[in-house]
Amino acid sequence: MAAKRRILATGARVVTGVVVAAVAVVVAGTALAVPLPSVTATPASFTVDPAPAESVRACTGPLVRLSDDTGQDATAISSVGSATVIASSTQGAEVLERSALASPDDIVSADGTAPARIALPADAGADALFAAVQSQTIANGDLVGFAATACGEADSDSWLVAGATTVGRTSFVVLSNPGDVAAVVDLTIYGDAGVVESPGAKNLDVPARSTRILSLAGLAPDLSDPVIHVQTSVGAVTAAVQQSVVRGLEPGGVEMAGPTSGPATTQTIAGVQVAGTSTIAERLGDPDASDLQSVLRMFVPGDTPASVTVRIAEEKTGGAQSEYQVGLTPQVVTEFPLQDIPDGIYTVEIESDQPLVAGARTSTIGNGVLDFAWYQAVQPLDPSFFVATADGSNPRLHIVNTTGADVTLTLTTTTGVVNDVTIVPGVRYVPLTAGESYTVTSSAPVSAAVTYFQPGSSSSFPIVSPSPAASSIVVYP
Repeated sequence: MAAKRRILATGARVVTGVVVAAVAVVVAGTALAVPLPSVTATPASFTVDPAPAESVRACTGPLVRLSDDTGQDATAISSVGSATVIASSTQGAEVLERSALASPDDIVSADGTAPARIALPADAGADALFAAVQSQTIANGDLVGFAATACGEADSDSWLVAGATTVGRTSFVVLSNPGDVAAVVDLTIYGDAGVVESPGAKNLDVPARSTRILSLAGLAPDLSDPVIHVQTSVGAVTAAVQQSVVRGLEPGGVEMAGPTSGPATTQTIAGVQVAGTSTIAERLGDPDASDLQSVLRMFVPGDTPASVTVRIAEEKTGGAQSEYQVGLTPQVVTEFPLQDIPDGIYTVEIESDQPLVAGARTSTIGNGVLDFAWYQAVQPLDPSFFVATADGSNPRLHIVNTTGADVTLTLTTTTGVVNDVTIVPGVRYVPLTAGESYTVTSSAPVSAAVTYFQPGSSSSFPIVSPSPAASSIVVYP
């Protein structure tokens, strides 16, 4: 009986264990079937809208030379005369604030002739547009010619495709800092032999609201075809190259060239004026006159050789067209002669399988006076943009239309005069009035440049869209 009770007790414990296990399974299943309470934590955050800031442009200031007023002190940099600045906005010229930039490298700089800082106040409105340009006609010793350039917005990365430092060719790099923070700038200079070792081109200090002027020959002597990469590690600057030419005792012109469009596989240079080809051809036999030849300067900053197609088309219906195939060595500057091209106004289109930068140079002779112009590649513009026209001969707005369809352009002067223009696919130009400013609205995206020309006088600069306004920032404390 005792054994039987032990068996029954053991059996009861087993049954109880099975029941408990079954209950546990049921409970576990129920727990799985019933959703557990969840806790979701949303990070605390708030949105900050940056306070509106003024828009600023910096003008390069008057043309400069090596030596003082007496022709002595050949290492000194001194300005000659003054540049005429034209500045306006969609709110009128009176809302703009103009002040002088310090120019410590110019031994004769004064407030009346110093580089200019042009600012559109923050309270002008988010949709306000403005532009400033400068020009200077000069006939002073070796400096003879006409130079016009846009007053630029400071940038941390830009490319200059212009200049030379061979015998009789003088070039300066002009770095302007219109901001309130000092900038630190590195220049990387390339030529037909590759990068130029120039320790003096690194860690250049450009104080706030000031302009630095550097002799390019001091950084890269005897260079016929420089390309300069301007980068800042602190702050931002506008950059330009002033170049002048003297052949023996004969002045050969002057130009102030701003940045070209950044590296890309497609580049377009508009408004290239080829003139006086027969007269220039007669002089090309002189080695010192070889740079009277029109050229296209190109540079591939990467490590891979580039296969390039260059198309040159006259800016008129049924005009002359040419096409060339060119191979480019990376990190070596190449100049491609624009020869056998009749007089006219041309667009140069470049297509490459590697990103490149480019600029073009042409010369002009009139009444015994020589001058030259550098043309930079253009870039797409916003549907509305603002154009200020410098004092100069025969200003033209060259419009690049790559949409494949007609584009309607409306130009409205600051006095309210309206001009509607239809731009067919390709490139066409619209005559402008010197010293006038225009609000331009386009029915489709376009690119544009402004040129000035008469025999013996020429210059050019591209139109550039302003940097976008700062967007809202989400802050997580």
